[in-house]
Amino acid sequence: MPSTIEIIGFLTGILGVYLTIKRSPFCWPISAINVLLYCSLFYTEQLYADAGLQLVFFSFSIYGWILWTKNAQSYKPDDSPLQITKSGQLEMLIAACCLIPLACTLGYGLDQFTDAALPYFDSFLAIMSIWGQYLQTKKHIEHWYIWIIVDALYIVLYIQKDLILTAVLYGVFLVMAIQGAIIWKSALRSPTKNFT
Repeated sequence: MPSTIEIIGFLTGILGVYLTIKRSPFCWPISAINVLLYCSLFYTEQLYADAGLQLVFFSFSIYGWILWTKNAQSYKPDDSPLQITKSGQLEMLIAACCLIPLACTLGYGLDQFTDAALPYFDSFLAIMSIWGQYLQTKKHIEHWYIWIIVDALYIVLYIQKDLILTAVLYGVFLVMAIQGAIIWKSALRSPTKNFT
């Protein structure tokens, strides 16, 4: 039976991603609530990399809010100088080369010094999620592609931990990430400001 924290986390998670698809800066405060709830849940389930990841996401929520609202005329979607862009190939290559050793190091630390469940798998997903979240704060379209991969793998992890509602949530996230990639790609091709 899902806990109250998991149910509220489920609802705020869907709302946060929906607002991200719409490019509304309000995705960030909703996401902040969501990640604090999941930090508590994951700690209880001994998914320490995921629990720590939620605290990193909380910091990104503040950073994203600042970037998406800086010099904006209002809080309407895309009423900001920060618009959808693509990441450079070199930037993506450097990030990929750095992320694998980081994930292995974190996984080793969790394996050796904690009672973490699935330390390497959990660590890989945590590090990939940080990368995706960073790209999201910058409105780089590639964040959706990272979330598609990560969400699919998180479904497997949460089923293994018997967090069925959270696995369903990540199934919804997966569908929403595909939708977000399509919508943002269309907006990126627009010759004018990328409004919804």
